[in-house]
Amino acid sequence: MMPMLPEDEQVRGGVYLCQTGQCVSCGSCCGLYNVRGLSREGLRAVLDERTRAFASVPRTIDAILAFEQERLTLEGCDYPIPDFHHCVFVGLIRDGGERVGCLLHPLADGNAGVDWRGLSFYGGAACKLFFCPTYDRLEARWKRLVRRVIDDWFAYGLIIPEHRLLAALLGAVEARLGRELDPDALSPDGRAALAELLRVKLDWPLRGPDTPLAWNFFSTRRTERPGLDAVQPGDPLLQALCELDTLPEHAVPALARLDELLNRTVSALSRK
Repeated sequence: MMPMLPEDEQVRGGVYLCQTGQCVSCGSCCGLYNVRGLSREGLRAVLDERTRAFASVPRTIDAILAFEQERLTLEGCDYPIPDFHHCVFVGLIRDGGERVGCLLHPLADGNAGVDWRGLSFYGGAACKLFFCPTYDRLEARWKRLVRRVIDDWFAYGLIIPEHRLLAALLGAVEARLGRELDPDALSPDGRAALAELLRVKLDWPLRGPDTPLAWNFFSTRRTERPGLDAVQPGDPLLQALCELDTLPEHAVPALARLDELLNRTVSALSRK
């Protein structure tokens, strides 16, 4: 059984989603994934380099701002989503595991309790005042379930903001099971199957070729897809295909693929 986190009682929706384990955290709101050629290995290498470089930066305003300009010069600013910021102060937290986090946070190594987040693009109040739409718009049990089954920061940060996709997939699973999912009563097989299902966001082979993997963050972009009329509006499979940015010409085989994945998940969850 996964214990409740102390932060659960302090956030809207009652389920804390930002930093949930030694290897699990989300940096999507900082534009973590808004880079070209996105891969876990490539992104981790950049984060590791930043973390190492920042460790030797004097903790002064001028030195920290100089670090930012240096990183922007080294990494470039050609973002797939140009109107969404990518913060170069996102690095790696290593405290028994490894996950993404803010290098300017007062608890980060080298900061001696001083909060430098006011020097970032979003300012120091962002972490206290901003919560992504998933906090409010996804059922609490589904939030706890994602927190339970995804055990890697790269996958977690790409999956947890997608509240509509999560609702479509998990709602379809519950409809086929005929019961609600209990995050604290998952078998190992059930947990693995759910993790595979949710990773469809990362692994979907029929996505439009020019669509960034994190294209739908904050749900500010339209997800209607002309040609996806193989099922009636409101069907969770259709909604999931829209969220996955499936090409219209791939709608029918994509529906079959997604249906098979859902059935496999339900089968695993049904086994004793």
